[in-house]
Amino acid sequence: MLTKNIAFAVSISEFLKKIGFDDSNYSISIPQFAVSMIVAILVAVLIYFVYKHCFRGVIYRSSFNVTIALMVIITAMIVATISSNVTLSLGMVGALSIVRFRTAIKDPVDLMFLFWAVAAGIAIGAEIYYIVLVGNVIIALAFIIFSRLKTKKLLYLLVVTYDEKAEKAVLDLLSGSKYLLRSKLTKNGVTELTVELALKTTSPSVSEPFAKIEGVTGVSLVAYNCDFAQ
Repeated sequence: MLTKNIAFAVSISEFLKKIGFDDSNYSISIPQFAVSMIVAILVAVLIYFVYKHCFRGVIYRSSFNVTIALMVIITAMIVATISSNVTLSLGMVGALSIVRFRTAIKDPVDLMFLFWAVAAGIAIGAEIYYIVLVGNVIIALAFIIFSRLKTKKLLYLLVVTYDEKAEKAVLDLLSGSKYLLRSKLTKNGVTELTVELALKTTSPSVSEPFAKIEGVTGVSLVAYNCDFAQ
């Protein structure tokens, strides 16, 4: 019975070596790689929640956030592979050279998170854990602090729809505040005017005076953070 167990263990060991589980030819052992992957998952979770709770854009995309988190783990795995074996590193460089990213990143904050994920994955794959710990904590705290800072004035888009007889009254009312003309569309005697206003209050009532003007058929006030098309 003991002989059969030993033979079975040897056969399992030989099978694992054949499929690549023999860590004698690599500079990184299986336990080391497991630790790197666990650390990568923890850092990915940190980046995921920082992005989710500090997002200030127009539309939050969960799929993009998951992509950022997975990029930490994937980058760590690639760096660990490259650093463990010279032959594999050459093959990995050739394989990665065919990868092309076509998706445009419009928000600089999203680009920063992608760069953060790649940097964290590189540090984890290289097993420089003090940089991983200190660097990621500092970046997370810095982003949370800066994202909480608010300017004294908030930007809004005021859209006023009116006919010809109300134009003078609308422009006179606008002259009392600083504004930036975004668009003015006139068709069949009806004008749609869009201006950018800087207001100090979070619940502005600036649209009410425009609604009382005779000839005004519609007034809309939209929070504006420069993220959508102009």
